[in-house]
Amino acid sequence: MNNTFNVAQSLAKNGIKVYPLSPGSKIPVTGSHGEHDATDDLDTIKKWFDYNPNFNLAINLQASGLAVIDLDKHNNTTDGVQNYSKYLLNHGNNYMDSLKTYTELTPRGGIHIFYNLNHDLGNKDIQLMPGVELLTGKVVIAPSYISEINKWYMPQYQGFQSLSYDNVQSLPLWIIDLAKEAQERTAKPATDYENYQPGQKRWTGRLLDELVHGTGKGERNNYLTQLTGKMFRVGADSKTVYNLLSFANSNCEPPLPDNEINSIFGSILKKNGGR
Repeated sequence: MNNTFNVAQSLAKNGIKVYPLSPGSKIPVTGSHGEHDATDDLDTIKKWFDYNPNFNLAINLQASGLAVIDLDKHNNTTDGVQNYSKYLLNHGNNYMDSLKTYTELTPRGGIHIFYNLNHDLGNKDIQLMPGVELLTGKVVIAPSYISEINKWYMPQYQGFQSLSYDNVQSLPLWIIDLAKEAQERTAKPATDYENYQPGQKRWTGRLLDELVHGTGKGERNNYLTQLTGKMFRVGADSKTVYNLLSFANSNCEPPLPDNEINSIFGSILKKNGGR
């Protein structure tokens, strides 16, 4: 466990904006403005901890250009670590590579996985799946710690000793897609399109765009695999998915051979219960 003041200094020197919390809690210090007080000014941070060396610490993620995948294990009914791990394992190496970024364990057995964020997803927590949230507003950084134990379900990426922009990867596009899907599920549904605004791009619109965009050599497998997964997640029939997958492949340069398309389709079909 690192001294919280030292952690605050280290983060601030890297341009990451922090603010104090009441000792032993997630509550902002009485009389403060919470995340609005977040700063990377070293003199200000020193004054905080001179006043009370036992302060907890949080990061204003939005102001720092960061995002966090928060995996919770707070009870016996929802295990975000296991749910997220199974999701990654079911989607292959491209998704598993998303773990190669700065990661911390929380005191209650949860996990914080850090990313650079270059998309506007607002500053509200977004639930991606049970026990798994994408945090873009703020996150408690202390008392968290770096794991030195490799769990079978969540291999920790070793070698990152402190959080900085150099040791976090960009938030993967597939996580951004999950977040946008979740936001649309929780948004107030339109009645007879009464809330629709001309030119508004919805999730379905983005999916249709992806079907015709195509991609070049070297990215085709990943592009078509993610596209197939999205079509199954919205409940499309397997025949529909296969036909649209073939159409999307025809827009690639050059298209993949039929046997590779069949392999992608068969793999994702199997993961979705073979329906």
